Amino acid sequence: MVHSIHWFRTTLVPSAVIMVVLSFLCSCREHPRTYKPTTTVISGQITSAPVPVLTLEGMETLKSALDVKGKFSLSGELTAAGIYTIRIGDRAFSIFVEPGDRLSLTGDYRTLPESLVFKGDRANENKYLVEYEQLKQTLEPSDYGQYFTQPEEVFLDSVENRTTRIYTHQQEYQKKNGTFDELFEVIISDEVAFEAGIIKMNYPDYYTYFAPDSVLQLSDTYESFLQNLDTDSDENLMIPSYKAFISRYVDFRTQNDTTSTEPTMTGKKLKFIARTFHAKQTSSYLYHQVMEESLGSSLNDAAVCMEEYQKLQTDAKKLEETNNRFASLSHLLKGKPAPIIRGRNIKDGHINLADLKGQVIYVDIWATWCGPCLHELPSLEKLQRKFVSNPKITFVSISIDEDRKAWQKMVQDKGMKGIQIIADNAWQSDFIANYKVPGIPRFIIIDKNGSIFNATAPRPSSPQIVKELEAALSF
Repeated sequence: MVHSIHWFRTTLVPSAVIMVVLSFLCSCREHPRTYKPTTTVISGQITSAPVPVLTLEGMETLKSALDVKGKFSLSGELTAAGIYTIRIGDRAFSIFVEPGDRLSLTGDYRTLPESLVFKGDRANENKYLVEYEQLKQTLEPSDYGQYFTQPEEVFLDSVENRTTRIYTHQQEYQKKNGTFDELFEVIISDEVAFEAGIIKMNYPDYYTYFAPDSVLQLSDTYESFLQNLDTDSDENLMIPSYKAFISRYVDFRTQNDTTSTEPTMTGKKLKFIARTFHAKQTSSYLYHQVMEESLGSSLNDAAVCMEEYQKLQTDAKKLEETNNRFASLSHLLKGKPAPIIRGRNIKDGHINLADLKGQVIYVDIWATWCGPCLHELPSLEKLQRKFVSNPKITFVSISIDEDRKAWQKMVQDKGMKGIQIIADNAWQSDFIANYKVPGIPRFIIIDKNGSIFNATAPRPSSPQIVKELEAALSF
């Protein structure tokens, strides 16, 4: 599976830069990150905001109304120093806060975060966070496929070169604007390090994704970058990339583990977390993340593991969230009646999948504008060829395109096989709501009796799909 990319850090930097970083790390590792509840005030004005509420998210959550001019005041007791997230409408940006701070900020919603201006405590550090996000955007590769299919040594060198640029930028910024708060220096260094760890863990999967016909053989020392990262610390939860890092770390360690006897990947991950992580909040976060992911991508596995999750999860709020979501998806469990899927074929004829009862149906929900959907088409065609002689399986592709002509053209130009239909109401179609489809591509297996076999079935490119279809055929 391909995971989201976070940018950029490595362990090798110029000696002058490394000495500056180490001097900060050695002098302030004991700087407190947790406090007794201390009143913190963040106020300011965000103009042109389309919503009347602004939220600060971290260990605690604070909310403030915005008046007609966009003025707000967040005030409440915080217990943790670190990088928080401010959300307003569909925008979000990071701010560094220590409990007890008095910070003001102004900006225009339409140009966040570039328009942000900070005054008060940590203004210098927060100004840097804006520049840092802009810098990361400039460092993203223009061609992900080319970047992630480089030979291992070249790939690692490219990460290290980008890291050098990040640290050089930090030093230049401080020369111009003043030195960072000591705790911020530690946190931003860790933030960059965890981002680099994510990218390096993504490398094998991305390589396979972009070069499926090539074989990547990693060196024996490839994983050495993990040795110097603190993977089990509740304090690190206030470092944004730490959460993404530990989630990816669980995947990285379990996806090729052949020693586990757990029948599901979800169960394997839960056991790995219980065995590896001891920080209470970090463990709770990971248990929750694993189950949320499983509910979205392998619902049947989630059902098998719910009882174990309920024993392991110590955070009552997270447990309630997962239980509620599981209940909302229970109608999609294996054996439940399959919600109706209807559409029209290229000749504008009505198609109802309920009329295919007696067949195993592999459903592909896609669209012509969806890159990941198109990436699966060669694998889907290969899968169809594998089962071409089996009369008991039918492949159905249902598009949610709004542009019927674009859909017709692609189906015809690519010579797409199987039953090709288009939904009547695109994203607003009933089956999208009934199957709880948050994004595409989405794959579903319906059994011969018209019941759900797997509502979150593997993709055509997945090594598990042939086994899953064969199981449905023999069910």
